[in-house]
Amino acid sequence: MSIQAVNSQIIHTITPRDYGDVRAEYEAIRQSAAVIDLSLAAKLEVRGKNAVQFINGLVTNDVKSLQSGQGVLAAFLNVQGKVVSLCRFYQTGAHLLVEYDVTNREAIFKNLSRFVPAGEFFVKDVSDELALLSVQGPNAAELLSALIAQPIEAVPEYRNYHCELGGTNVLIASHSRAGSVGFDVFVPTDAKATVRQILLDGGAIPAGSEALEVARLEAAMPREGVDITENNILLEAGYSNAISYTKGCYLGQEIIARIHYRGQPARQLRGLIIDATEPPIKGTELWAADGKKVGEITSSVHSLALNRIIALGYVHRYYLAIGTSFTLKRDDVEQGSATIVETPFVQ
Repeated sequence: MSIQAVNSQIIHTITPRDYGDVRAEYEAIRQSAAVIDLSLAAKLEVRGKNAVQFINGLVTNDVKSLQSGQGVLAAFLNVQGKVVSLCRFYQTGAHLLVEYDVTNREAIFKNLSRFVPAGEFFVKDVSDELALLSVQGPNAAELLSALIAQPIEAVPEYRNYHCELGGTNVLIASHSRAGSVGFDVFVPTDAKATVRQILLDGGAIPAGSEALEVARLEAAMPREGVDITENNILLEAGYSNAISYTKGCYLGQEIIARIHYRGQPARQLRGLIIDATEPPIKGTELWAADGKKVGEITSSVHSLALNRIIALGYVHRYYLAIGTSFTLKRDDVEQGSATIVETPFVQ
């Protein structure tokens, strides 16, 4: 089974594909506010005197300078500069909360646990204790602000707030998952059903993974485990916001710095309009007019806004110009064509 299939299968075990009307769910994400259950996401609490110092030396972005209520996107890399996991780090004041893809839950926990014997560094897996309800859509901030009786803001991203929602203490963090306003609500698992109902009563529409997938692809937002994996260098996927070039050393830094200062990645993720009978599957090859294989599709979907098939895919750096077209091939059989376009696909 492909990584994409595994990732999709895992998501559907916690988030239904839909609640009976994908278009209505999609419209909620695009035009109002939708609540999506992403509780299966991996979550760690990292605390102790040396916690931030250890973490800062392991990831690509500056975690050390975070003040209480601030957050940042960063990645764990291997020695080749390739992505082990993308993570969101939230400085809550009491500890660092780390949220990342469930496929890497065990690997990251084990990696960080190696440093526990050094003292003043403690890691706890709270994935099962802490649920995650994501509220996405242009009305998300207004909806949440009304429910918690205090204003919250979508920018800067990853800003986080300790709040009370329906008598339950929650952490609300700004995080757009579909290109619009978005917030992740971290809530004790035993209170998830109550908080979810409060969000629905407040005006949010329940949305499944299919609607979210359409919206996030229209926004050209890469998804871990699908568009960015252990085979990708962070810069290939355009994650410049996950990198600090002044914070000091971390694993894989030399590769990232060399690419940044001396050139560009050998390939880059691009948005593609697809002319085919159905969305191409992950791994479908991109062949240039000169007869060379120059890339591959990572994810695709039928856009509800454009009524066309759209995709993300990696393309060799010599073929990145807007308007460049490719032949799609799978097992040497032509599957249609793809053309590079400006992204996001939908504003």
